[in-house]
Amino acid sequence: YEWDPETEHCKDVDECAGAGPPPCRGSMKCLNHFGGYLCLPRSAALLSPGPGPGPGPGPAPPPAPAPPPGPDVDECAGPPPCRPSQDCINLPGGFECRCPPGYRHWRTECVDEDECQFRWCQHSCANSPGAFACRCHPGFSLGPDGRSCLDVDECSMGARCSQHCLNTFGSFRCRCRPGFALGADGHECHDVDECQAGVPCQHRCQNLPGGFSCLCPPGYAEDRGLCRDRDECAEGSHDCRGAQSCLNTFGGHLCVPRELCRGPYTSHPRSNGTCVCPEGVPGCAPRPRWLLHRFLAIPQIPDVPTGIFQLQHPPGDPQRLRLRGGPPGTFRLRALTNHSSLLELTRPLAGPRQLLLELELLPRGPRPPPAETTPTSAWDPPPPRGRGLALLRLHLAVGAHPF
Repeated sequence: YEWDPETEHCKDVDECAGAGPPPCRGSMKCLNHFGGYLCLPRSAALLSPGPGPGPGPGPAPPPAPAPPPGPDVDECAGPPPCRPSQDCINLPGGFECRCPPGYRHWRTECVDEDECQFRWCQHSCANSPGAFACRCHPGFSLGPDGRSCLDVDECSMGARCSQHCLNTFGSFRCRCRPGFALGADGHECHDVDECQAGVPCQHRCQNLPGGFSCLCPPGYAEDRGLCRDRDECAEGSHDCRGAQSCLNTFGGHLCVPRELCRGPYTSHPRSNGTCVCPEGVPGCAPRPRWLLHRFLAIPQIPDVPTGIFQLQHPPGDPQRLRLRGGPPGTFRLRALTNHSSLLELTRPLAGPRQLLLELELLPRGPRPPPAETTPTSAWDPPPPRGRGLALLRLHLAVGAHPF
């Protein structure tokens, strides 16, 4: 046999029709059968199952002597001249004793010919008096020639498969669609809970019949298992009015006034969110010359300490920077160089929430610490406390998730 990849079955190799030298020598003829071949004499005749001419009869007993001329006498009509196992054949002027089909002469009797010894059947053979019958294994049916066994397509005959059926040589297999697994009975398909198998969903997994779905919190869009922040400002799905600007945050957005500078501060002509209070303007003397509004959106950060904002400032002592706002011990300033510092988050900060941090650049030289006061709103000018060089107001929006 050889494998047939198209039908996924083993098919018989016809050794008699091969391109090589003939498998039978001399005057023998080759007869192919399933799983092999036979070398037979040229004079050999093929047997068919059931009653039919068997192998040639052996030597018959000599015919009775011819009667004298006259009407033929049917010797077979009287007392049987042949043995009980033989058939009497009347002939002109005599008779002949022959073996019935499926029998052969053995000495003076006719005995049953065991046709199964010739291996005419592909699978199994059952001999019977004067005949034989070929039988097939389960999953096969007897072919039209009465000898070959043909595969039964159980799938076309209603095999018990809940989804897909694959016919195989002598049997069948049940198969399931993606997202299902074959049960212990080999027939029923059961849904696979991919969520229990650890599918890569960043936020939450929802099992579905034959599959699963990754879900994301509001403000996010699912992208191949990951949750991507939706930019409501770019989408135009925000609710900010004409006098407000939209600032995207992780999982949402903020609506902030377009005009951030309040008197006595005026807006810098080339830097949005930068307010100036020059000397000589009433009310500016005790206030920082520069007031900067900056906005920062961060996700929830579980690993700390983590730098979130870097500041550039005039060279000198980093202690001239003062940090205020936020939960105590949550933020700190760390000097990087003599003209740059890093604002670090030192402990996890749960969200969603909004914080206002103030970083003030103080002038050189000792000065008494100012009294801690709180502005009436995030946009109001800082209260008088002695003129500093600059005040940065960092509006921090913390998301509810670490993505």
